[in-house]
Amino acid sequence: MPRHPGSGVRALHITMLKTLCLAGVIFAHALLPFVEPTTFVKIYADQPSHIATQVSFWLNFLIIPSFMLASGYVMALTLDRQHRTFIQQVINRVKRLLLPWFCLMVFWMVPLYTLFDLPAYNRPAGFTLAQTYRAGLSGLFTDHLWFLLVLFWISLFWLAVLPLIKRTGILPGFILAVVVSLLMDTYGRELTLYAMWETSGQIIYFYLGYSLYHGRERISGLLEERPLTLMAGNAVCFIIIANFSQFYQILYWIACCMGALLVYQVCLFLSHSVYARLRDNPQYRYFEDNAFRFYLFHLPGGLLIFKGLNAANMLSPLPFILLSFVLNLAATTLIVMGINALEQKWRIGFVPRGQ
Repeated sequence: MPRHPGSGVRALHITMLKTLCLAGVIFAHALLPFVEPTTFVKIYADQPSHIATQVSFWLNFLIIPSFMLASGYVMALTLDRQHRTFIQQVINRVKRLLLPWFCLMVFWMVPLYTLFDLPAYNRPAGFTLAQTYRAGLSGLFTDHLWFLLVLFWISLFWLAVLPLIKRTGILPGFILAVVVSLLMDTYGRELTLYAMWETSGQIIYFYLGYSLYHGRERISGLLEERPLTLMAGNAVCFIIIANFSQFYQILYWIACCMGALLVYQVCLFLSHSVYARLRDNPQYRYFEDNAFRFYLFHLPGGLLIFKGLNAANMLSPLPFILLSFVLNLAATTLIVMGINALEQKWRIGFVPRGQ
């Protein structure tokens, strides 16, 4: 059974959590053309689906916050086990986040969105190749790659401030994260370049993962003592707060934290009994080993598949969504297999396999 480098067996639940989140992102993007219009997607079905909208609503509280939690956990583990300088940590983040963002933007996103003239946020239909490059490389048109930029800014922030607050306990870090998120949410709307304004809230979820790592023995012991009771209680509180989250931004962040904690609890519970069997499945193992690449390359394939299926006008929304998801996974698998084959032949690495 594989382990995260430098970790004990408990880190398996983090690996499982990240894999689940990345698969969830691909599924969520299959839903988006059927939900109420958002700024992220500019291609929609003729009629939105109420079920798809509801599922998308709940996934917003679970997927990205959970992956941010996992990223904070992994950074805490890395800082604990690998004694790198601040500059070395920054260089590592550049290699694993900014370099993939740049390569994907230059060689994948801009050419394909221009070739098929796909409208996107800050990339209207009709944009030329030069206009799309200008929007992409200036950090205005980011599409799903916004997540790499946000994760870079958040990692940089915590790498800079953690040495100042690590002796003060966990609470000051949460206070700082909330204050920064409020400032970004209130005054940072104009910081649209390179997705800086989207760090609001994500800073909190990241620090939650960092805190879970440092309290892992005590927290895991508590969760393992009464796992189902605690999961049920957390789920009830999460549902209640999420339903009122539209009234106050702070409630939305709390709901996201509780959603991420719920996914963390589930993965911790399942890692003892299910994970080994999942790894025995070759399809799951291949996806997990290449999950980050699936995330990077699944768009704009999903949008093109939607357009093709939508033109056929043969399926109702739910079968449409499932078929789109499966076809996108299949197409992305071929892309990832091709990249892996080229890397083996040329003995170079294009993008990281995992994050």
